[in-house]
Amino acid sequence: MDKKKTMAAYDRFLPDSNNLSDYFVYLTQRLINLATMRELSGLTSLCIFILLLLLTQEPIHAQVTWSFDFNLGAATNVPLPLHIEQKGYPAINLNARYETAPFSLPVYWDWRFSRLENGRSWEFEAIHHKLYLRNKPDEVQGFAISHGFNLLFINRGFDINGLTLKTGAGVVLAHPESSVRHQRYNGGIGLFNLGYHLSGPAVNIAFGRQIRLNNRFYIQTEAKTTYAFARVPISKGTATVNNWAFHMAIGLGFDFIK
Repeated sequence: MDKKKTMAAYDRFLPDSNNLSDYFVYLTQRLINLATMRELSGLTSLCIFILLLLLTQEPIHAQVTWSFDFNLGAATNVPLPLHIEQKGYPAINLNARYETAPFSLPVYWDWRFSRLENGRSWEFEAIHHKLYLRNKPDEVQGFAISHGFNLLFINRGFDINGLTLKTGAGVVLAHPESSVRHQRYNGGIGLFNLGYHLSGPAVNIAFGRQIRLNNRFYIQTEAKTTYAFARVPISKGTATVNNWAFHMAIGLGFDFIK
């Protein structure tokens, strides 16, 4: 058969689609024809075939998922030292016992943005933790950080057999309210004139599990322990707070990019 006629016959099968696999079939047919007509050596034909195979493969990318979840929960606190200094008075030291009142306004909440790739995640998390001093000495009429012993974390997470192990570090953003020796303090000016104060460092370790509802939405459950050290203002002085807490939370989340 005439070579030009043969090539023209193959050209009639040039695909009209944009599908790479169709072009791969077409180019393979052309390659086989050229090799059959001895216009290409066997080694050259093999090299071109492998090159075509590589060029027409779909690129493999790791899937990246961005998500957000919002949770409600509760926390319990381990008794730890509280140290209060007020100008002109002796220091007050006690082993503080706190309650959290998680379901009283403002309620306990926890939200986070997450980026997951290859079973590992980065998170920005905010926890609205609260502290109300229960065992008040006579000099203290009230001591609370109720508009937020807020914990802001950057976390690193690892998926292990369906569970997510997370650890992170961050800061305490506190809104203290107190009355010490009948001298009241209600947050002061603070950040943005809202009474919030960057007060110290915090760390956390957590285990979590997602229960998928569909391709986008899930139920988030988590158990967490946090430790924080904070120095907050009172009237004419400061209070140094140590807080070790255990948290449980459950909420709803969704993947907004995947």
